[in-house]
Amino acid sequence: MIETLHGELVEEGSAYLGERTNNQAEYEALLHALAAIRPDRRTWLEIYSDSELMVRQLKGQYRVKNADLAERWESAQEYLENAAEVILRHVAREENQRADELANRAIDVHLQEVQGPVGQTVAGAGSAPRTPSPEESPGSTGQDARGGTGDGRNARHPSG
Repeated sequence: MIETLHGELVEEGSAYLGERTNNQAEYEALLHALAAIRPDRRTWLEIYSDSELMVRQLKGQYRVKNADLAERWESAQEYLENAAEVILRHVAREENQRADELANRAIDVHLQEVQGPVGQTVAGAGSAPRTPSPEESPGSTGQDARGGTGDGRNARHPSG
């Protein structure tokens, strides 16, 4: 979700991201929002996320050890470095309900697309469920147990 500094909705969206860890999905959602904003020296960003890991990594409080997350972290940093001001805030999952709704909607739409009539999976379209590894499991970061997010962020900028 992207809002102005006055809380007016500029854009919201969701997308099915495929099989991703929760942390990969959080970074991808942030990158989608940042690509839509394209921050520059006139842009002030206030980013809210229920992913404590991502917020702390972006603030430099945690190192990014995972190579796949490191690529996403670098891309996010390139966007964030262009902004005039960046405030990153971790929020409780309960305070980020709209992002959860968007994530769940994207997953539900995808599942409807791959299921045939009467809940049958279309041949070749589905995949067997997998058990997440401990680092992928929702835990203290408040991640969505259904496997990801559609946009996961509230980003505010001064246009509007």
